Amino acid sequence: MLRTCVRSVMDQTLKDIEILCIDDCSPDNSAAIVEQLAATDDRVRLIRHERNLGLGGARNTGISEARAPYVAGVDSDDHIVPEMMEELWNGTGGKIADVVVCGINFVDDNGRPVGPSTSPEPGHLVNTNNQVDILDQFNPGFVNKLWRTSLFMDTGIRFPEHCYYEDLATTPRILHHARDIRVIAGDFYQYVIRDGSITQSSSPKHIIDYFRTFEILDHFLKQEGLQSIYEEKFAKQIGKMLSYHAWSILDSSMTEEQKAQYLRHCLTSAPTGQI
Repeated sequence: MLRTCVRSVMDQTLKDIEILCIDDCSPDNSAAIVEQLAATDDRVRLIRHERNLGLGGARNTGISEARAPYVAGVDSDDHIVPEMMEELWNGTGGKIADVVVCGINFVDDNGRPVGPSTSPEPGHLVNTNNQVDILDQFNPGFVNKLWRTSLFMDTGIRFPEHCYYEDLATTPRILHHARDIRVIAGDFYQYVIRDGSITQSSSPKHIIDYFRTFEILDHFLKQEGLQSIYEEKFAKQIGKMLSYHAWSILDSSMTEEQKAQYLRHCLTSAPTGQI
């Protein structure tokens, strides 16, 4: 998986890139795989954490270590088609855009499609006066987008560490500061769906992290004076997310008693009428 992921970045048609691989204290041979690949390509750089910081912490390290004007991410389970970075780069319009978005294919371990792709409509969005719906304009993923690095460095916005929904807690905040957003045609990101992956799992920490995410976004909306714009939408978003989470719990391998207890917490915590 990791080898396929890194190779897909090394094989990009856009050659003038740096490839930062963050080892978040992995217990397997991931670091050795990256070192093998780095020995054949001096664009590959292995950065090792002294302590585990989670996926959010790994994203933060990659952003802070980046020397390029734009950053993008590929999760170690996934891979990208060879043209992705070149198409995203061309989509900046000569480094004008702050964010460039492409589509996502959902595939299994063998690359076969699993359900419909996520293909946002190509276009150009100007966000000089809160025209972009930061909560619902795009999927909140970090990985199918090219980001101007300074959006993170100048605002101090970072991903929460050890949080399952680090993208959901961060992407809306960054989009608020983006003034020029472009969507290009093409489902270039290959998101691999497999049993046992983080996004296919449920545990007590998942519900805790949902509320951690809500708290981060709620604080941001208040800090930026956006409550009047997003108050109703934010409440609906919470309900929608908890509804999705409730259905995933019902479809999980938990015992019936565990499911009932878990869903009671969801129902107790949700805004009235939203679940």
